[in-house]
Amino acid sequence: MSNNVVYAIVKAGGRQEKVAVGDVVVVDRLAAAGVSRAVVMSVMPDSQWTRDFIVAAKGHVHALCNIDPRDPGAADLLEREMAAGFKGVKLLPVNRCYRISDPACRPFFEKANELKASICVHYGVTVDPTGDLRYADPIDLSPVARDFPEIPFVIAHFGAGWLDSVLRLAYQCKNVCVDTSGTNNWMDYHVPKMTLAEVFERTLTAIGPERVLFGTDAGTTAAYRTWIKFQQVRTMEEMGLSDHDRDLILRANAVRLYRLEAQA
Repeated sequence: MSNNVVYAIVKAGGRQEKVAVGDVVVVDRLAAAGVSRAVVMSVMPDSQWTRDFIVAAKGHVHALCNIDPRDPGAADLLEREMAAGFKGVKLLPVNRCYRISDPACRPFFEKANELKASICVHYGVTVDPTGDLRYADPIDLSPVARDFPEIPFVIAHFGAGWLDSVLRLAYQCKNVCVDTSGTNNWMDYHVPKMTLAEVFERTLTAIGPERVLFGTDAGTTAAYRTWIKFQQVRTMEEMGLSDHDRDLILRANAVRLYRLEAQA
């Protein structure tokens, strides 16, 4: 199997500072880490910064936009963002304090279904001090994932402490997937204690390699998190995953679920 990874979740800069967006610095960082392309997750709604970044990156970086689905203008904004080249949406219910099952979100998901937008959701614990764990349980996604089976829903960070809920939800809804991004330090607070290998094993046993996506949760304005890539790839190798299954997790699933066009 090639060591070249297509998919590596990173965060688009939340601060609107002046940076050389999409220039060779970011591309070179990815290339040096063995990553040919990345998907960035915008943490700010209606972000011209991220639009400029993905245009300047010339196919090396794709992105999900950030939208509050309760907003009356959310469906229209999603249509504009998808036309601008975004591959889908990152939702932050824990940070923004809302329930995805709220009927006010329904028009947004109807538009997402129409546009074939992929959706990544952060559930579970968060470093955001304003986050509210009343909105942390992925089970809240159940009626939406059920009603929109054509929308791929990717739960970030293995559910960040709510892995059991993620796997139950994924049993019920086959369009629910998971990504591996971040330090996964939520394991330090999990009872009973779990290792990263055990998290991978439980997830792969429950939903299979076709619904797991690799990520690092690195940032666009900082060094690439090479150590997270090394840790996760080594874990998969030590578990004895086949070349085919590792390729699904590291590359092919992202190409399929985020509809990444082939790169010449």
